[in-house]
Amino acid sequence: MAIIQRFKNAFRAFGNSERILTSRDLAAALSSGAGTSSGVAITDDTAMRVSTVFSCINILSRAISSLPCHLYQQSGMTKAKATNDPLYRILHDQPNEWQTAPEFWGMALAHKNWRGNFFALKNRGLSLSAPVRELIPLAPGIVEEVKQNPDYSLTYKCTFPDGTQKNIPGSEIAHFRGLSLNGYMGLSPISYMRETIGLAMATQEYGARFFGQGTHPGIIVTHPGTLSSQGSENLSNSLSERYSGLGKAHRLMLLEEGMKAEKLTIDPQDAQFLETRKFQKSEIVDIFFAMPLTVLHSGDSTPTYASAEQFSLNFVIYALMPDLVNFESAIKRDLLSESQKKNMYAKFQAGALMRGTAQDRGEFYIKMVNAEIFSPNECRELEDMNPYEGGDVYRTRTSTTKDNIGVQTGDKKNGA
Repeated sequence: MAIIQRFKNAFRAFGNSERILTSRDLAAALSSGAGTSSGVAITDDTAMRVSTVFSCINILSRAISSLPCHLYQQSGMTKAKATNDPLYRILHDQPNEWQTAPEFWGMALAHKNWRGNFFALKNRGLSLSAPVRELIPLAPGIVEEVKQNPDYSLTYKCTFPDGTQKNIPGSEIAHFRGLSLNGYMGLSPISYMRETIGLAMATQEYGARFFGQGTHPGIIVTHPGTLSSQGSENLSNSLSERYSGLGKAHRLMLLEEGMKAEKLTIDPQDAQFLETRKFQKSEIVDIFFAMPLTVLHSGDSTPTYASAEQFSLNFVIYALMPDLVNFESAIKRDLLSESQKKNMYAKFQAGALMRGTAQDRGEFYIKMVNAEIFSPNECRELEDMNPYEGGDVYRTRTSTTKDNIGVQTGDKKNGA
């Protein structure tokens, strides 16, 4: 009986999709589509049909897509964008022939939050020692297993769509992983939180069915006399035909022969339906965003200007920044050579998401320039404006200037 139930769960999870085409698809469905206590079978695919799960993954993916990734080279205390390095174009512009950088990084974060891992094959051309020429993303399911060898190196067992199987060394895979217990394979949030997502899907399905029926459950029609079996069936069919369905809700009900209609009050609010959905949304948001629902302002209260600004900062700091740091470290580990790791690193520019209003930015720049932390041209660069001649000089509040070695010029330099 158990195996039969697993087959039912697997096919129910995939619904009417065409995903189960081969024995491999069926095996994946049986292994991942375990039933839940709510009666809903959850797989990686069906979990994305839960609105909160999709929203969380989509928002994070869109956020990282809007952030450019730069490759920097550091020399002493100074740093500069390594635009001449071939890897810069891959990270910032186009990782491969068919994807832009925003598309690639958005998909990478989606896979990481959805499946726990994102894999990309490093294409070096004909030479395995050549620099990386492009990053080829691997679709979910291609990497079947990650093995740690006796020397602690990693081997990725891959099965490609044409059925070809290959064991690819870890040196040829860029691996972006989420939370890991063994250190080399990320955990799937969907698998570990299947019960939570299953309950959310069950309440979502309940709400859809509740409103889809139109005539709310609990309508009782009484007849002063006695109806025959045929009369009862005709009455039931008549009510269903005329009043059942979302498009027929709230019609005027016409009854004959002294019949009366009474409604039993079973409201979703009274049945804790809305509260259950809100609680499930909160749990899922905690999983994918790692922050309270109140910080996201998805509750009942309307955010103020100050709280909306704080929300933006909290979103970047608590929800997005850990993934950005994780990706930056993975880029340095998997895409830079040992010599490059000494003075090169990748950085996602998240400052644009944390910028305030024009007035706030103006006051901030004035303080930074007067404190000799920013030069005018550095402020202009943050605003995507071209530099001007003389704008690289650090200016003080009294309009004196300092050159790059800290010697004052202007009136003070002349002894005034």
